[in-house]
Amino acid sequence: MGSIKNLLITIVSLTSLLQSTTHAFVQAPSPSPSASQSLLVNPNNILGAASNTVDNLFKPSLHILDFCQGTENPALCAETIAPSLEGTFDPIKALETEMEATFVQSKKVAKIISEALRNPNTDPRARGALEICKSQYKSIMETVNDAVELLNQQNVVDAYYKFSSVISDQATCEDAFVESPGVTIPFSDESHTVYQLGGNCLAVMDGMVNNRNRFLLV
Repeated sequence: MGSIKNLLITIVSLTSLLQSTTHAFVQAPSPSPSASQSLLVNPNNILGAASNTVDNLFKPSLHILDFCQGTENPALCAETIAPSLEGTFDPIKALETEMEATFVQSKKVAKIISEALRNPNTDPRARGALEICKSQYKSIMETVNDAVELLNQQNVVDAYYKFSSVISDQATCEDAFVESPGVTIPFSDESHTVYQLGGNCLAVMDGMVNNRNRFLLV
């Protein structure tokens, strides 16, 4: 219970910070962040859920806080899932929502990669790494789709093993830039968010499959 309270405090702090930032934007608008700076902060924008006010963004239930405990990024997990769940808490639906967020964020990265490859001003030294990343993110999106289909069949075990390649594909893309002297990855923040969302999904499924959380398979 103490860890859940700590997570709730973290989310409340995020809400307060976001409210303060929103107020500052009203007083003095600032330019929109670049593609490489923007993060998956508002899950409503990503999943297409209805959004009313900043106050409504981060109010996860205790069920959601419990569900997100032990994930790669519990606060991001709760922020992503909360707007899409109503009524009785359904752990499978919550997991599917986090998988969908992983897909949408991966699609965002894939778009950045495609734009960079089409841009004649892109550093030639980065093109090899970008081509590798293009292939890896195509694989990630296909894998997430397959895992969601398995989840819809209540086959969490196979979804878990299928989804595990998401993290390795994401790492392969980042490694391609590490191994390319003189260039840096132009979507570092977005890539890290894919890692966190994917890690959240894997942590939840690992708990279900290996009986390490109370959302056990029946």
